Amino acid sequence: MAENDKIFYVVTLIVLLIDIIIYSIYPVFNSATETVGGLTIFYFYQIILLIVSSIMFVAVSLIFKNR
Repeated sequence: MAENDKIFYVVTLIVLLIDIIIYSIYPVFNSATETVGGLTIFYFYQIILLIVSSIMFVAVSLIFKNR
C-alpha cells in the first residue's frame, strides 16, 4: 500500500470519527416544540449535519484525488 493511500485512510477515519461525534450530540436538540423554517430543531439539525458531512467527505476525496 502506498504512503498516500495510508494517509487517505487515516484522514477519512478522522473525518468519520468527527462525524460520529457530531451526530452523537443531536439528542440534545430533540425538541418537538421549537421550529426553524417549519421544521423541528431535530430535523433541521439532521439536514444541516447531512450537508456538513457530505462537504467533509467530498473535500477529503478531492484533496486525495490527484495524489
